[in-house]
Amino acid sequence: MNFEPLRAQQAILSSSSLRINPASKQVPSPQLHEEKFSRFVVQDSVEISEAGRQLAEGAIVSHAAKYFGTTQINDALNRVLEDQPEEVSNAVYNMIQSNFIVDGTVTDEKQRAVLLEMGVSQSKYIADRYMEGDKAKEFMKTMNQIAGIALTRTMDSETGDISYTTPADRPIGAPEDYVKLSEVMKQVDPQKYTAFMNDIKGGGNGLSELLSFAQKVPQNPDWINKYKERTEQTEELLNKPQLTNQFDKADTSSASAFMNSMQDLLKESSPAQDSYMQNMRGFFRNLGVQVD
Repeated sequence: MNFEPLRAQQAILSSSSLRINPASKQVPSPQLHEEKFSRFVVQDSVEISEAGRQLAEGAIVSHAAKYFGTTQINDALNRVLEDQPEEVSNAVYNMIQSNFIVDGTVTDEKQRAVLLEMGVSQSKYIADRYMEGDKAKEFMKTMNQIAGIALTRTMDSETGDISYTTPADRPIGAPEDYVKLSEVMKQVDPQKYTAFMNDIKGGGNGLSELLSFAQKVPQNPDWINKYKERTEQTEELLNKPQLTNQFDKADTSSASAFMNSMQDLLKESSPAQDSYMQNMRGFFRNLGVQVD
């Protein structure tokens, strides 16, 4: 039986449930400050035309943080993007952030579903235009897996924390029967797992909690069986096709063809097109591609 190396950093990065606190992602809304002189209030306002708004929008290129997900997903993305220009890599991680693993500011489920479907089609555009052969296939397989993870999103009504179910994680090169001991602990002894994580968050390494739990495992073989069952169920859930993409027929033969076909498909199904077209313009802007 193969157990995980006792590394605290991996215990944090490779948790089977990824949690994001949307509060940390939100940007404070602009506030209007009024200057009062005696009984008068002076307010300055500037009106920007639609053309000017698009010009200002086009001047901004955002740089998203790298999405980790699991060791396997991270390794796959690193591998398929290693020979790509920085613009392509940046576009991929921005796409994951804006269309797949979105923050708590996107609360409408229909909007989130449309963004996810758009993200899958944007991924196909990148695969078709920038990759070929096995790398294109691996890229799409990885992006579809991230889409499957995105579909598992849940939000805690009390804390606002967002959770995603991810596949069982294992270090690169680890055998198929690798067991992540901290995940077994999380499943069968949540209280000890909380103590383990609190020790790590407090600057420790959680070693004493992990070792004391490991000593109990040989006397409880059903713990490993339950872990394997849950792992198999999660894999089955994430590998089961769940996404019906309304943008499957989008033309990826060129940037203008893709932009126009996505716009036409959006007209057929989505009344609020402006935000979605802004997403498309951001996609091409990150790629460094000018689209009329």
